[in-house]
Amino acid sequence: MISREESIIKKIKIKRNLPRGEYRFSEIFSGIETSPAIRLLFKDKEFSELQNLRIEITSKVFYMKVHDVDEKLLINSRYLRRGRKEFIYLDIIHEFTHIKQRREGLNLFDSRYSYIDRPTELVAYANAVNEARRLGLSELEIYDYLWVDWISESELQTLANRLDVKPTTEKKA
Repeated sequence: MISREESIIKKIKIKRNLPRGEYRFSEIFSGIETSPAIRLLFKDKEFSELQNLRIEITSKVFYMKVHDVDEKLLINSRYLRRGRKEFIYLDIIHEFTHIKQRREGLNLFDSRYSYIDRPTELVAYANAVNEARRLGLSELEIYDYLWVDWISESELQTLANRLDVKPTTEKKA
């Protein structure tokens, strides 16, 4: 029997082989509207507007990122093609958290903080980690999700500790 959490992931569809260029969110992703995590972030009307969010498929970012100047979402073309579906979904939650923060007037790129100390990053990661746990990902899978190219191993461990991710524990039953 498929759990409710697994069925949400199954409902999410990603057009993975699109060429580089600009698209609307709804031209690449569908089924995201079934996500409880997204529903916590945005009301129906706000989410409907996000269906028209501009997406740029590019090689200029490692994974996924909200553009520095506007709400456009940049997605690495290789990551879109080959990334683990659950991780892409968690990144959408992470980046949508940043869009909400931006709309609330928060500085997403506050240079007073290092990446792993930046309050907006910690909230975005916490939202993604909470959803990963709800989906049933193991602590090791969540730890793997947290690793990004621009942080060191010690920074990864610090981030995991701040988010209470314990990669040596097994998935909760």
